[in-house]
Amino acid sequence: MKILFVNGCLRGEESRTLRLCRAALDQMKQTLGDITVEELNLDREDVQPLNGLRLARRHALEQAEQFDDSIFRYARQFAEADLILVGVPYWEYQFPAMFRCYLEQVSVCGLTFCYTEDGRPQGLCKAERLFYVTTSGGPIADRNCGFDYVKTLCGGMLGIPQLDWAAAESLDVWGVDVEAQLRQAEEDIRNTIKSWR
Repeated sequence: MKILFVNGCLRGEESRTLRLCRAALDQMKQTLGDITVEELNLDREDVQPLNGLRLARRHALEQAEQFDDSIFRYARQFAEADLILVGVPYWEYQFPAMFRCYLEQVSVCGLTFCYTEDGRPQGLCKAERLFYVTTSGGPIADRNCGFDYVKTLCGGMLGIPQLDWAAAESLDVWGVDVEAQLRQAEEDIRNTIKSWR
């Protein structure tokens, strides 16, 4: 099984989100057995938003079905994964802009989705599951806009049928036992992954 770990954790080894993702990967190895993990560290990539010039070039390549071009490397990698782990911090009710740019890069007609005759998007991704992991300074409550967006895009347009999420919340709130919150989130993550058997 090929797991794509989309690492959007911007604080490197200090990232609390990265800590949770490592717990997830560890449990995936225990639960799923023979896996290969391919990590894409967005902080080390030059993920650019589409502008007029890049969009025109990409559209021309899509029309010609030249999907071997380097502009589609993220979309090819995303489409070929069996399972996708996303780790991004909770920022402004959503996630960092570079992750939004990444999603723009993987949403490619003819590669990760296509349109049916009646104009509806149909997913072409191989992944059966996407697991979204985040951490927040305050409570997320009913404002999980980042996961809601990913669920709509990846579950709807890109065709990934199962989407789960986990979070450690309120980590910057005065008086919160941060370590206890992180340990609880790790336990929740492990239990979620164990339930996939």
